[in-house]
Amino acid sequence: MSLQTPILEDASTHNLPAKVGYRAVLSNKSFLALWIGQVFSQLADRIIFVVFIILVVQHYGGQSQYKSFLYVAFTIPAVLLTAVAGVFVDRWPRRAVLITTNLIRAALVALIPWAAKASGGWAIYLVAFLISAVTQFFVPAEAATIPMVVDKKSLLTANSLFTTTMMASVIFGFALGDPLISIFSLAKVHWVISGLFILASISLALVKPQANAEACERTRSGSVQESCARFFSEIKEGVAYINENTMVRNAMFKLAIIFSAIVALCLLFITFAQTYLFSDPAIAAQKFAYIIAFSGVGMALGGFLVGQVFHHTRRGLMVYSGFVGVGICLVILPLIIHLIPKHDSAIQLPHMLSQKMDVDEFRFTFRMFFTYTMSTLMGVGAAFIAIPLQAVLQEMIPEDKRGKVFGVQFTILSTASTLPALIAGYAVDHIGVGTIFLLIGSFMLVFGAAGLFQRIQAGRNRDVFTAHW
Repeated sequence: MSLQTPILEDASTHNLPAKVGYRAVLSNKSFLALWIGQVFSQLADRIIFVVFIILVVQHYGGQSQYKSFLYVAFTIPAVLLTAVAGVFVDRWPRRAVLITTNLIRAALVALIPWAAKASGGWAIYLVAFLISAVTQFFVPAEAATIPMVVDKKSLLTANSLFTTTMMASVIFGFALGDPLISIFSLAKVHWVISGLFILASISLALVKPQANAEACERTRSGSVQESCARFFSEIKEGVAYINENTMVRNAMFKLAIIFSAIVALCLLFITFAQTYLFSDPAIAAQKFAYIIAFSGVGMALGGFLVGQVFHHTRRGLMVYSGFVGVGICLVILPLIIHLIPKHDSAIQLPHMLSQKMDVDEFRFTFRMFFTYTMSTLMGVGAAFIAIPLQAVLQEMIPEDKRGKVFGVQFTILSTASTLPALIAGYAVDHIGVGTIFLLIGSFMLVFGAAGLFQRIQAGRNRDVFTAHW
């Protein structure tokens, strides 16, 4: 508890650090290399998801439960391995972890053609599981490396830039999935994905964080029994730290809410596209990614606003305003889209690109325009939630505990999102995707409005805590 006091005092509105812009953090060569590596890695991750969704639809049709099973295949390693991986991240040189995990994923992606041809569809889930297992070591290493290459006053801007570019990667990753598959075919697109992971490794090789020598030395000393004892002790240490720090625990709880909603919506958007935008399940499975891409546009915009415009705003107000914004969009979307004709006034894109990219299939109706607009606004709200919360965690957690705590954090997020994803996958076939959107949106709206009211009331006291939140 005592660790929180100086941080809260420094974070008051009267002692905020000078504005740190994107140019300042990008002038840091190690951060720049880490940022570029993240872009390539995120692009590959998003294209992989589109490819796997199409493979699942080819094997099982448009049934939502099999798409949920794909998410479970990606999630099981996150639940089982992320906390464990966090302990090793604190012991291993983090740059080596970042490079190696990308190279291994590049090799695993080469198995996609085999997975596509294997009978029964089981190989799709197996390859997804293996790729996710390796990713669990990359994610906490990346999160723990950011504070090692930038100073404390630059953390909010650095996280804002990371979130902005991550969502930009979502935009291009999901949007590029469709044309890349059209150009290279489903059987050869894996070469592009592997190339992106290799480029990420090359960039990450240029990162020069502070040496993690003491942690690495601990792994080389002592017996196997002692190492196992330390291993479980450090996991408990990460859990204990979260339990003992109210602000850290509350921030993770809110991140779990928005993360669970995002995961469920990514799966629901496939059925949404089939119900409201496209009648063919195969086309919907390939085109749904544009809805997610526009939410990425919104998160990129939201990340820019948080880092450059609202960096002095109390974080609690930003977070709860984000919940309200996401909730309103989710409620409005299914209510209004019924009133828009599905095939009215379609606009054909000019035939400016290669015929191999099937440009003639990109038709924009008013329903699509409305859906993409709402998705963009939801992305802005999500950025207002995620960026301030993640910055709080990195400010408060000591450097020697970040790997452990972030490992536990990602395990919590993955575990918390699994059940909503499964429920959404089954429920959408029974009560409809519009009803599920209304339920999720109503909860987000009420939660955000209640939090805003509490923050506004508390803000009148002008104490140290509310100055920060």
